[in-house]
Amino acid sequence: MTARQPVDDFIIIGIDFGTTWVPPTLLSQVFHPKAELGSSNCWDAELNHCSDVEKAPTQLLYDNNKGTSWGYSIPADKDALKWFKLLLLDSGDVPTDVAVSCQLRHARKLLDKKKRDPAEVIACYLRKIWNHAIDSIRRSVGTELLQKSQFHVVITLPAIWPPYAQQRMKQAASASGILDARSCGDTKLRFISEPEAAALATIKDLSKRSTMKARCGTVDLISYQIESISPFVVKEYVKGDGGLCGGVFLDERFLLLIKRKLAPRSWESVTSAEEKKFLNECWEHGIKPQFSNQNRTWLVDLPDSCSVAGSSGKLKRRKTLELSSWTAICRGAVVHGITNYGLSATLGVTVGARVARNSYGVTFDAEFDPQKHRKCDKFWSEDSQAWYATDQMEWFLREGDNLLTKKPVRQSYTRLFSEPTGIISETIYGCSMSPAPKTLGPAVEKLCEIRWTRGISLESLPTYTNSLGKVYHELNFEIEMTCEGGIVDFTVYYEGKRVGAHNVDVQFR
Repeated sequence: MTARQPVDDFIIIGIDFGTTWVPPTLLSQVFHPKAELGSSNCWDAELNHCSDVEKAPTQLLYDNNKGTSWGYSIPADKDALKWFKLLLLDSGDVPTDVAVSCQLRHARKLLDKKKRDPAEVIACYLRKIWNHAIDSIRRSVGTELLQKSQFHVVITLPAIWPPYAQQRMKQAASASGILDARSCGDTKLRFISEPEAAALATIKDLSKRSTMKARCGTVDLISYQIESISPFVVKEYVKGDGGLCGGVFLDERFLLLIKRKLAPRSWESVTSAEEKKFLNECWEHGIKPQFSNQNRTWLVDLPDSCSVAGSSGKLKRRKTLELSSWTAICRGAVVHGITNYGLSATLGVTVGARVARNSYGVTFDAEFDPQKHRKCDKFWSEDSQAWYATDQMEWFLREGDNLLTKKPVRQSYTRLFSEPTGIISETIYGCSMSPAPKTLGPAVEKLCEIRWTRGISLESLPTYTNSLGKVYHELNFEIEMTCEGGIVDFTVYYEGKRVGAHNVDVQFR
């Protein structure tokens, strides 16, 4: 579909799913060809100044009596479940300073107490925000237009996330109801990395600068080189990078600063609800968005239960935020959806090429060559009746390679069978080391296992006969890898045709 072709009614919804409740967290930005609908930022709120802000806190409260509450609707005196986005990561992929933080440990404790899986909790939160977004869209365009408009959904993910975490987020999005059947057609779901979304929303203003997405749980950095101005096309210059950190630690330090300005033990009488209200009104909607390193004394209204006897000192904190930045990533997700589906040729920026963040490949057995292979890898193959070197690596994509957006990577595979094929499987490996090693070793990690079936008749396959006269049936197929916006996906092809998704199972580690 090109931008000049007529299109049916559609609505593009960008969902920026953040780690914590400080700016910005999860919200939705909507685009319709007849009107730009903007953000759905009218929340049910228990605290002041929160019902119309362009963000909502990533938090849930499971209550056996009152059901599930989310976002700002959770009472201040309740212990809400937060930080659950980071629980999608395996413990080994969480930096030590974050892993030992009280927030993450408390989140794990609450999750274990409720006996829930991180993906299940994320699906629940996505369901809440999705229903909220749909209600907002209905109020904007009416029920009739909503029902006949196809949905194109773009969800952002951290650039530093490993593929298995991306896959878990996909499963959560599917379980949330976003992909539920609709009479106007299937909902299309895509993912984009957060720094790329931020760049798509702002890069025309940034010109030749790098783009950094810095917020509450992750910080990502990405650099682009401008290829052309009209149309506006850029390519990723170096691979995106980042880390787990963010605004929640800034909030902690502000609270610690307040406590240090007070007499010892003055804060002990402040309840959790009072503390949350204080941070919301005096910090989040008070000092924090105003501060720009000016030499100024800031006055704060301490909770009534806090004793100020013996307190002294000026309160200063550095943080600059603008409302437009709160929704930049979300707007970028919508721009990505519009340009990717060919709905507008001039609205935004096209990313012509990206840089591979890791090397991807498979193991294979090569005919043994003493000049190339290690003696410890040598083994005798009964099928081929020859000496081979085991666990050699074939990298079909290397870290730092350019990935053309419209040119996926395909790899051919051959399997020999003496019995019915059943389920065919292939393991894909990943490696962040550069250069990537030639053999399987500690630096190479299992990325995923691709399992597929097609009801293939053994007799229909070509045959191969070894030197002993044993006959095998030879199966040839291809696996295609796409890596758009840093999100890895795989497709199996047999006899030149794509194997249906219901016949393919990709299990990430």
